[in-house]
Order: sequence, then structure tokens, then C-alpha cells
Amino acid sequence: MKRSFFLICADLLLLLLAFGLTHMLRYGHINISESNYHLLKFQILAWLAVSLVARKYSRIPNLSFITGTGLLLKTGIAILFFLSLVIVGLQMMYFPRTMAYGVIIIFLILETAGLALYQWVRGPVPHPGRLPVKSVAVSTSFSLFFLGGALLVTAFFLINYFKWGRFYLAFSYDALIILLGLWLLSSLITRKFNRDNFDDFFSALGPSIKTALFMAAGLAFLIYFLRLESISRSQALGPIPLSLAMESLVFVLYVNYRRHGRINGDLYDTQQVQALLNSEEDRTLLNPAPDCPVNNPAEDKLRQALYVFDPRIFEFINAHVDLKKVDRCDCSLFSTDNMLNLNILEPGQAGLIVNLHKLNDIRWFNRYFLLCHEKLRPGGCLVGKAHTISTHRDYFRAKYQGFSGAIFYGLSFIWGRVFPKLPWLQKFYFAVTKGKDRMVSRAEILGRLCFCGFEIVAEEEIGQRLFFIARKIKRPSMNQNPTYGPLIRLKRIGLGGKPITVYKFRTMHPFSEYLQKYVYENCKLEKGGKFKDDFRITGWGKFMRRAWLDELPMLYNWLRGDLGLVGVRPLSRQYLELYTPEHRELHSKVKPGLLPPFYADLPVTLEEIMDSERRYIEAYLQKPVRTQARYFLKCLYNIVVKRKRSA
Repeated sequence: MKRSFFLICADLLLLLLAFGLTHMLRYGHINISESNYHLLKFQILAWLAVSLVARKYSRIPNLSFITGTGLLLKTGIAILFFLSLVIVGLQMMYFPRTMAYGVIIIFLILETAGLALYQWVRGPVPHPGRLPVKSVAVSTSFSLFFLGGALLVTAFFLINYFKWGRFYLAFSYDALIILLGLWLLSSLITRKFNRDNFDDFFSALGPSIKTALFMAAGLAFLIYFLRLESISRSQALGPIPLSLAMESLVFVLYVNYRRHGRINGDLYDTQQVQALLNSEEDRTLLNPAPDCPVNNPAEDKLRQALYVFDPRIFEFINAHVDLKKVDRCDCSLFSTDNMLNLNILEPGQAGLIVNLHKLNDIRWFNRYFLLCHEKLRPGGCLVGKAHTISTHRDYFRAKYQGFSGAIFYGLSFIWGRVFPKLPWLQKFYFAVTKGKDRMVSRAEILGRLCFCGFEIVAEEEIGQRLFFIARKIKRPSMNQNPTYGPLIRLKRIGLGGKPITVYKFRTMHPFSEYLQKYVYENCKLEKGGKFKDDFRITGWGKFMRRAWLDELPMLYNWLRGDLGLVGVRPLSRQYLELYTPEHRELHSKVKPGLLPPFYADLPVTLEEIMDSERRYIEAYLQKPVRTQARYFLKCLYNIVVKRKRSA
């Protein structure tokens, strides 16, 4: 502390000496005028502020001469810049530049000489040994970089408009160019757009404030040094705080997006799930704990707890879960959207997990379901609720009558369903909402559960919310990746029973392929072999199927030779299991096609569909060319004239 005080006093004497020498060189005497006396006060204030911020006097004694000289040079430039900012800001352009800048330059020379003398008297700085230099990759967000430049230009035009009432730039282009140059230089120096700065808001705000100060000081230095009196101070300096305010809002959104929308994202393919299951903390999934004897059934516990929420919830659970076989200590009741709250449970021990908080507020559905899968023992059940697209629609229809309900629901659908799906809008949505209250389809929820190793036990709408019960029956799916984009790849059985990949436009909700068995058991088949009331198909998907737009990408399979123009349907392995073994063997003898025999014979039941395909296959194996031509013409007639469609 004493050493720092001594260095401050010595440095102040050097500054006064530099002022006296500069004054003597310029005027030939040391009779200081009133204006130069005020200039000296500003120089002392700039020197003191910069030195304390840079912690110059606590760092200098521990630095070598080269490193210390670099620190003195940086602080000297900073003093020049901020002295210029004070002079321009207070409109004291009458100060002579030789006195303003000459004093600081001579002061810097004297400081360097004083540092050399101090190093000589003290001796060399003991060096503990060089540490290896570790290279650190700087990750820059170029989207934020370009957005920052755009915000600065926008702020400049806004300030110009507020001043003149119009976008009048005849005398302001030079100020805009100088601002952009200083912004670019200061942003690179402070590493303002380094992604590592955005772990929290204040870490991102610090470099932004430094950049703004550097820009203001640098601009003032150029205006004062180059005598750019034509530049308006408000036009030149005004955009800096305005752009800083706009950047702060953007940074808040970006920090929220990084925290809730991107880092540790959800799991969407089987390789990620496999990696999670093979990690050290999840090895309990491989060897779950055995069932424990039931000493105190959970029935009374749940009845009393759920009565406060809605008695119908208990009735729903009790109707589909044997609560007498679930011990009270193995039943966990939550109302949380934070997955970390489930970590209080031991892996493989819980018999029943009930979460009464809507699933829409949980950021990553698959991670949540896999965590519940880990905590449950085999046969254990998960109970949850969600606000689905249909319950959203019913809610708005009940709350708002007539046309207003449709308008409000449409806006809610765009915000909660469309925004989270589109790349750029998704970032904005998660930045604002932190992933809360997304709109999700019933098919996607149930499909994700099946993907994560559950079977759907029951589902029911209670209080305009969908409640579901899912039982842990197997390991999470390792057979296929879920389809999520507009163009989907479907695994189908081709010629000789070999698997082929068929391309189609999406007409179903995501993760729908995992609900094939569930839909068949609950919806059955209708005429034409389609599932009756298949809730997996979207509204626009029904239109695409009627117009055959969903099958346009299958032309690529035809060009590749995976499909013929006419042939049996390319079926999934699950659907093919509905056929008899004899028919499956016959089915594998021909290539699937774009136009199946269905459109020639128009069968109704599954048995009629198999008979139609059997007749086609037998005819094709005897007379392939004639059979293809006959079926093609008949299919074309039924499609064009009779207006038959695939759905």
C-alpha cells in the first residue's frame, strides 16, 4: 500500500513536470494562464481515472521493463482518448492541441525513463519460470457481429432523424464512417462478440460498455485532433449510448437462448440415446433394482394429495394403475418443470412418478422422459399432463366466442407452434420464453414416450389438459431415428425382403412412427387398409395426401430403381406383420411400386387388400409386361376419372 502511494505521488510529479516543460517549450515561460490551468485539471483527472482503472501502480512493480512499458503505453493512449472526450463533450475546443497532447507524450517519455531507473535500482524481477502458452480458440458469433454493426447504423440514423426531423446526411457520412471504424477496432480489441462472454448477461455487458467508452473516446480524439468542427457532437456521440441500449436488449435475448434453447439440447437420434445410456451415471438402467414388497400402498396418499388438484386425476390413475401394488415410499408426486428435481430419486427404484406440471414448460422432452425412465423400475409408470394443440383449441373456443376465439387461437398457434419450429424464429422464441408454454401435438408426446422406452397405458382429457399414463417396458429405441423435418425417410421392405429407404413429405406429427402399434390397437383399420381416426396425421397432411403431394419425393426412389411404376405397396415391417406368413413371402418376390394394385381393384378390408396383391403378384410373375400395362391403365382410370386418392 505504501509503495503504491509512493508511485502515485511520483507519477503525479512527473505529470506536473511534463506540463511545465511543454508550457516552457510553447510559450517560453511558466506563467500559466487560466485556460491552461483548467486544462491541467482535466489532464490530472484523466490520468488518475485511467491509472486507477488499469491498476497501474499495483501491477508495475511486478512487471519486467518491456511489459511495464507496454502498460504505460496503453494507459498513455487511454489518457489521450478520454482527455479528448472531456474536451469535446464540454465543447472546449479552444484548448491548444500542443498543450493537451504534448503534455501526455512528454509525460509518457518521463514515465518510461522513471520505470527504467526504478528497474535499475530494484534489480531484475525474479521470474518463477515460464508457463507453457495454452492456445485458446476464440469462438466469435458472426450473427451477433453483423447485428451489432446494423444496430449502430440504425442508432446513427435515428439520432440523425431526431435532430433534423429527416434522414439528412449531407454532412454526416464522415461521422458514420469514423464510428464504424472505431466500432470494428474496439470490438476486436475487447472480443465483444466472443461466445464465451454470453454465459450470463453481465459478462456480455462488460465488453460492450468498454467498447462504447473506447468508441466515444476515440471519436472525441479524432474530432479534437483533426479539428472536425463540422461534425455534430450529438450526431457523432449520440448513437453510441443508443446502440449500447439496443445491444443490451439483444444480449438479454441471446443469453436466454444459449441457456434455455441451445446448450445441452434434446436428444433426437438413437446414437445420442445410446451414448446417454452408456454414460456412467446411467448404468443403473442396465441392472435395475428388484421389486420391493408393498407394506403401505400408495392409494390413500395419492387420493388425499390429488383431491386438492382435481379428484378426476386420481380416478384416472386408479383406473389404470394398481395402486395397491405400489408402495407409498415408491410413489413420487411432483409439480415441477425443472428436471433436476427428479434427481432426489434413486435410479431404478420408483414405482410411480406423477408430475402435475404441464409438459409444455419442460425444455427438453426426451431428456425428461429418459430421466424418468432411469428413475422407474421395470413396469413402473409415469403420469403427466400436457396442453396439446386440440386442448389449446378447445380452451380458446370456450374462453372466446365466435370469430375472436379463432383469431386468438391462430395467434397463439403461430407463437407457440410455428415459432419454435423455424430456425431463426426459434432462437427468438426461446430467448423470450425460455422454452415455456410451447404448443405440442398429442401424437408427438405419445410418440416421444414410445421412443424413450415406454408403452402408452391410457390417456384422457381432464380440465382441458391431456393426462397420460406410460409404463416402462423396454430400453429406449435403438432401431431408427425419429423423423423431424419436412422431408422424411421411411424404412420399408423392398424386393427380396431387403430394407429400402422411401422419401416422402411429412404428413404426420413428429415421432408418429413409434405409435404404429398403439394406433393399430386403438384405431383399427378402415376401408382401404388405412387406420381409422388416425390422430397422427396433421390437417395440412390430409390435404397433401388427397392431392398426392406427399408422394412426390418417391419419384426419386423410382429413378434409383428402389420402386417400380406399378407394384405392391412399400410397407413398414410393423404393417407387414399384419399379413399372413404366406403372403409376406409372396410379397417379397416383386418390387414395390408407386401405383399399388389397390387403385386397380379398390379393395375394402385387409383380406381384400391381400387378395388384390396376390392376384397382381401371380399375374406379374407369369406375364410381367402385360400385367404392368393393364394395372397402370386401370389405376390411372380410377385416379383420374373416379377421383380415388391415397387418403
